[in-house]
Amino acid sequence: MSAIEVEGLGATLGARCVLDDVAFAVPWGSVTGFLGVNGAGKSTTIRAMVGLVARHGVVRVAGADPLRMPNQARVLGVAFDELMADPQHTTLGHLQQLAVRAGVDGTRANAALEAVGLASHEAGRGRRPPRIAALSLGMRKRLAIAGALVAGPRVLVLDEPFDGLDPTGRRWLRELVREHADRGGAVLLSAHGLDEIASVLDDVVVLDAGRVRFAGTTRALLAPTASFVVVRSPDAAALRAALEAGGASVEVVGTGVLHVRGSTTEAVARVALDRRLLVVELTTAEQTLSDAFVAAIGRA
Repeated sequence: MSAIEVEGLGATLGARCVLDDVAFAVPWGSVTGFLGVNGAGKSTTIRAMVGLVARHGVVRVAGADPLRMPNQARVLGVAFDELMADPQHTTLGHLQQLAVRAGVDGTRANAALEAVGLASHEAGRGRRPPRIAALSLGMRKRLAIAGALVAGPRVLVLDEPFDGLDPTGRRWLRELVREHADRGGAVLLSAHGLDEIASVLDDVVVLDAGRVRFAGTTRALLAPTASFVVVRSPDAAALRAALEAGGASVEVVGTGVLHVRGSTTEAVARVALDRRLLVVELTTAEQTLSDAFVAAIGRA
């Protein structure tokens, strides 16, 4: 049994189909990237999973439908792309309210604030506690994550949690999700900065226009074209023709710059030498997660 299992998930908004037969799984002990362009359906999927969008199909978290869980927050912690909180509440007051709803000790609110680095922003000597309305975007993101953590769930779903975080906060969040998974939990992580999160991902789900284009390991997504040869040459057009005649796949990425797949630096150099074509740069590069994502959805 996986931590999250989604099968045949569908949803419509009005007459428009926004999710079509979405299916994927998030294993225990893993961080799974949930990738897609704006409007692909990532946030809609997450909201449908917890019943905020009407859906059909199967959703199981730790073996049960979240809609039938008596205390969903104890099993599944969700941080939505927008903080769902009364802007006049304090950070501590908001988390205490979530703890009460989940049926857990209100002192967990303090632990959650500590976990996300917001404890120091609570009231000190002669200082009034800040209202949520006064928080920066980065602090609001941290508070949303604290809300997902407050009841101690094993499964986390985080929708665009990096937005608004500074570089230190981004590093902290990468460490948090990796540690949560390594302790036996599971994380479904939606993000736009794909290459920034690649190092913590075990698996990837690529969503495009409400349909899954890829679901599997990060390594499998990168594998088809994991590395390629970068060539810079004033004779790029002639070199491209010669390489393609030999069976290589060649992409023109700039003036005089080629990305060559299905070949090696030595083979490219030999082709250039045999045809007396000048090469001014010849290196090997690794494909990024962004490159693999674009290939998976079939467009830039």
